[in-house]
Amino acid sequence: MMDIEEVKSRLREIILPIVENSGAYLVDINLKGVGKRLIVEVLVDTDDGITVKKCEEISKQISDALDFYDPIPGSYRLEVSSPGVGNPFKVKRQYFTNVGRFLRVKYVDAPSNQVREVFGKLISAGEEAIELKVDDDFLILKYEQILEAKTEIVW
Repeated sequence: MMDIEEVKSRLREIILPIVENSGAYLVDINLKGVGKRLIVEVLVDTDDGITVKKCEEISKQISDALDFYDPIPGSYRLEVSSPGVGNPFKVKRQYFTNVGRFLRVKYVDAPSNQVREVFGKLISAGEEAIELKVDDDFLILKYEQILEAKTEIVW
């Protein structure tokens, strides 16, 4: 029986340098079981947004490396894609990439220690915190306060 966390750790060791050398960054690696076949989902992005062509290039390189190192027992399907709109942020760099976009953010309010949710425009992202414009107010949230953040399209 394979330990999922061990497999994910080994995959990260193999995949991370490939993604970084391609000029992208690794957002997440997910393992999903469908019947007897495992799906290895690799989410990647760039600071300017990632193209389908770039995902294909990265996928080919990852596929070759996985064939060589063989970290997964049995068969699997590899999927390389962008995190997409509406998926929760996994890494801090995603905030920098999405400045100017609208986010829905769940966070722990510092004084009351209650979970709150806001919708606003991401004005800036720094090393310690982000700034959102919510209606006519500005809200500064430290990363450790944020429980979940995701982009939303405004129509």
